[in-house]
Amino acid sequence: MIGVFDSGIGGLSVLAALRSAYPSADLLYFADTARLPYGGRSPSLIRRFAKEAGERFKGWGADFVQVACGTVSSLALDEFKAAANCPVAGVVLPVVGSLAQNGRRRVLILSTEATARSRVFEAALSEKRPGITTLSLGCPLFVPLIENGFFARNDPALLSLVGRILAPGQTFFPDAILLGCTHFRLFAPLISSLFPGVPIYDCGEEAARAVPEAFGQGNGTLRVYVSDDPERFRLAAERTGSLPPGVPIGSAAEG
Repeated sequence: MIGVFDSGIGGLSVLAALRSAYPSADLLYFADTARLPYGGRSPSLIRRFAKEAGERFKGWGADFVQVACGTVSSLALDEFKAAANCPVAGVVLPVVGSLAQNGRRRVLILSTEATARSRVFEAALSEKRPGITTLSLGCPLFVPLIENGFFARNDPALLSLVGRILAPGQTFFPDAILLGCTHFRLFAPLISSLFPGVPIYDCGEEAARAVPEAFGQGNGTLRVYVSDDPERFRLAAERTGSLPPGVPIGSAAEG
């Protein structure tokens, strides 16, 4: 069974990509909605949350877990892996590899505050392509906005707000934009309108492509659990169109 972990709805794009690539895989999605968002937390608290989430997947019997949370991938992947006691992958290395392979030289990195402070993406990019220039922007408002359904491209107020947040990136003149949080894919149309012609690399999309095929066999089951308020999660998920209708969403305590 392949597990997918995120703090909220962000990882649903990874789940959808895995369902498309491996229709016979048994999948389990867990969102830690009780403690969303992770990006403004301290590193020690993020590591604790990661350990506890990993223990849940161990209890569920996961054979492999794709951590779709960019914050946990950046700061606490080792803690998650040790607790899950199975192969685990984050979202950093696949997207960095894709960027490096395509020869990008000026990369704007958009992520949560905790991820931006960790400088994990910058370090990985510099290792792959020495001399690369990066600018990292922590975007603390993005996840709450997206979780509450504010991501429509035609919303002028939202476009104005996102434009103000990303203003430093516009004077940086990037040749690529890296989305270091899986929630941010829902802002991709807004971001594209502010940076016309600049390719966007989604860490979640790249990570889903890198899941080993060996874990893709099963009976095609799908389970979804959240740590708090399943109905609120369902409403948020429905707005994204990433979760099949009618899928039961249970409390993690029931899992």
